[in-house]
Amino acid sequence: MYIPGGYLSRLVAWVSPGIRGKILEYIQASADISISCFHVSRETLDQLRQSVKTISATDQRISDNDVLMAAITIAYAQSILKHKSEHPDVGLASWLKPTLLGSSSKNLKNFVAVEAADIRHRIPNSNLETYSGNSAISMMMLNPIELLQMPASPEVLTQVALGVRKSTEGVTSEYIAQSINGGDAESDVVLRPLIYKARVAERLMATNFSRFTLYKTDFGWGVPQFVAPANTKIPKIATFFPAHPSKGGVYVHLVDSVSILQQMRTNSFWAERFEFVY
Repeated sequence: MYIPGGYLSRLVAWVSPGIRGKILEYIQASADISISCFHVSRETLDQLRQSVKTISATDQRISDNDVLMAAITIAYAQSILKHKSEHPDVGLASWLKPTLLGSSSKNLKNFVAVEAADIRHRIPNSNLETYSGNSAISMMMLNPIELLQMPASPEVLTQVALGVRKSTEGVTSEYIAQSINGGDAESDVVLRPLIYKARVAERLMATNFSRFTLYKTDFGWGVPQFVAPANTKIPKIATFFPAHPSKGGVYVHLVDSVSILQQMRTNSFWAERFEFVY
């Protein structure tokens, strides 16, 4: 679940939080990173979910999140792979990236998708139901790159969505304990994906807020008309937000390089179902 560390990640973990923040701010500011927003209608989500349920031919529960994660995993992986084929590292860069950042993306066989899972209801006899902090743990989904390179048929979508469902149901109290113990074992473990992100180039981190009652929240200025994540320069992050009740559906926000986001917009499977907003 955790990628190996090195001297650079240990150094960043060792320095003070203030210096660490300045280092990460510099890294983010120097990157050609942007954010795009897409919208999927309630009707389209229902159609995708029903298609998965029909093809899987089981009584297993399929959620909106299963379908959303499957759809973005397929389209995002295809966008990354197409961009890499059109813009391969050449010359000195092809040697420096693997050497300095430990990148082995040429040999990767799986696309890594990570999503935050709420642990409040997953720990028996806990008092987390009223906990208002970040009570979440990461769950991981591995999909063969060979599978994701195939045309995004209903069968491929179903296979990936069932993988999301299996990972979700696998977040047990034992899994949570192992994840926390593993994260506490070494000081730099949380920083490794940021420092060595090239090592797992084919990856995506996602968080789903689509079930939050955000349009009933009033801080004194009235309820919001549109809700979006804070601006960030950390790439390979997707967030799902509910659309305004008058519109319905879900907004998908994706952070990455401008060129990758452009590939997402031209991905036929994605573009036919997810409307580009900005």
